[in-house]
Amino acid sequence: MGDEVTRYQEDVHTPTEVADPTAFPPRVVKSYPGAPRHPLPWPPERAGHRLGRLLADLGGITRAQWLTPLDMLPFTDGFDAIPDDDPLQWLVTRRPTPSGGARYSAEWYVIAGDDSEVPTGVHYYDPARHDLVRLRAGDYRSHVASRPAATVLVQTNVFWRLAAKYGEMHYRLACLEAGIQVAQALVVADEQQATARLCFPDADLAELLGLDPREEGVHAVVELLPPPPPAVRGPSMAAFPRAHGAHAAVLARSRPGPEPLPTSPAGDGKRIDLPLAAPDLRAGTLTRHAAVRGFNGDPMSPAALATVLTAYGQQARWDLPDNLVEFHCVVADVTGIPSGAYRYHPDEHQLEPVAEGDPRQRLREAALAALTQQGARTANLWLLPVGDAEAAEARFGARWYRVQQAAAGAALHRACLAAASIGVASRIQNDVLTHLLDEWFGLHGRKRSLLMAQFGTEHPAGLRPEFRLTW
Repeated sequence: MGDEVTRYQEDVHTPTEVADPTAFPPRVVKSYPGAPRHPLPWPPERAGHRLGRLLADLGGITRAQWLTPLDMLPFTDGFDAIPDDDPLQWLVTRRPTPSGGARYSAEWYVIAGDDSEVPTGVHYYDPARHDLVRLRAGDYRSHVASRPAATVLVQTNVFWRLAAKYGEMHYRLACLEAGIQVAQALVVADEQQATARLCFPDADLAELLGLDPREEGVHAVVELLPPPPPAVRGPSMAAFPRAHGAHAAVLARSRPGPEPLPTSPAGDGKRIDLPLAAPDLRAGTLTRHAAVRGFNGDPMSPAALATVLTAYGQQARWDLPDNLVEFHCVVADVTGIPSGAYRYHPDEHQLEPVAEGDPRQRLREAALAALTQQGARTANLWLLPVGDAEAAEARFGARWYRVQQAAAGAALHRACLAAASIGVASRIQNDVLTHLLDEWFGLHGRKRSLLMAQFGTEHPAGLRPEFRLTW
């Protein structure tokens, strides 16, 4: 099995042609006719139902967009390649997290106990109706949870949704999206002390959910603790304004503002210290979107760079080691930072120069689509998590590929949330020949760059017009 995984990593770099697209079913939402349903309150953000809001923030249908042929032009060879026989094809719905080709392969299941907010049992979350479909009655948390949990969420991927468009590459994208989904879950469920696991008995969970693992794979488990008891508050301190002012002054001094970056010539081995940053990932979930019209090329500030990189290397609350991926990046036109390739060290919050020079031509050569090439010219920051296949396989066996890709997807999603919270545009790119950049990074052995995300100032054309279905 390990040999098969290794061959897959070595061989699959780009989407492959799908022999018969009509062989895949057209439905994109699952259905369980006749099964009992439990409706969740709508709109989720006003109902006070924590689980309902969490599920909407993970996989709910939260936005609607009306596209034009110009929106599709960067992804085609010309207007002739854009079908125009059905005007309703341009009305599309979106979910809170990115997905390859907006195929949305991820699904969520809920295993609820007596102290959950929904009836005890195993449920499927129906994003089209924002309700739960009961698949089994009874408390099955002991089959899944590694600790006492009020509710357990199980994330799966429906393979054919991605395979219908991307061919053999679908499994790579499914693993990346599992990491994105877990990163989103840990952010939006932070108050529920959520933790995640990517190592578990897959076959047992697939059987519990009634899945055929050849069609839909279980990729992650998220455990939610019961809500904490109300805090016991003491008397108000409003009558002591001087003491309150002194405390506020101490807090202000404990959070110094960013200072100018010390600079050094790239390639001399000296690291660059970054200003302190505290990204608000939860705020980023409200405005995160893909920069579908690219970037305008304005310089990036060092504070923005530090914010994105802090989230990029942030430790996740899961069962994977922190060093499963290395945090590489490429910088161009960032104030105080020489252009070139770097490795980011989260513990020291420093950049280590790896290769010098303007990277834009190299990035253009690795890009496949016109939009990705445009980002190679006009973005300021490119993140490329790097994985060591040999070390991961020694630790995880045949599971190494799945968890390493998930770690890469989670790192980039955290960075995109941080960018959104400070008004920096981003886009995760699958259509990049990342292996062409490995030599420039000085990677050797079985180390590979796994995925790319671009960051910069959004193009003046701005967002596509859209209607928010929730907040």
